[in-house]
Amino acid sequence: MRMTLVLVLAAMLGGLPLHAAGRLWVALYCGNDHGQGALASPRMTERLREVFGFTSYHLMKGETVDLTGSERWVLSRKDFFLRVRPLPSAPGGLARVAYEIYRDGFLIADGTYVANEDTPLFIAGPDFHRGRLIFVLETK
Repeated sequence: MRMTLVLVLAAMLGGLPLHAAGRLWVALYCGNDHGQGALASPRMTERLREVFGFTSYHLMKGETVDLTGSERWVLSRKDFFLRVRPLPSAPGGLARVAYEIYRDGFLIADGTYVANEDTPLFIAGPDFHRGRLIFVLETK
């Protein structure tokens, strides 16, 4: 059974294109109002607060993915996995990445992220410890 996740693209005007070669930062944050754990950077906290409204955001796990490579399984946890796969791009075109999120071995969300600099993709996950899990895909 596929769980519907809210997908929110934080579109920032003036974002610069990331061409096919590059790196992608993939992270799992927990947003909540009780401030425990390693905090996200001030800039990321502000961006997440604008979208989700929690007072604090905690980086649970993060990995950098080389977009010139093949598919990667990232953010591996006992209950969640995220698969990212670079897609073919036109020469000089924007990098595109297919993603799939699995929970307890079942695919719960998938999509394509067009990698623009300063335009992360925020994916709202399920409730977690009086807060919410948030997946972030962002070019670096």
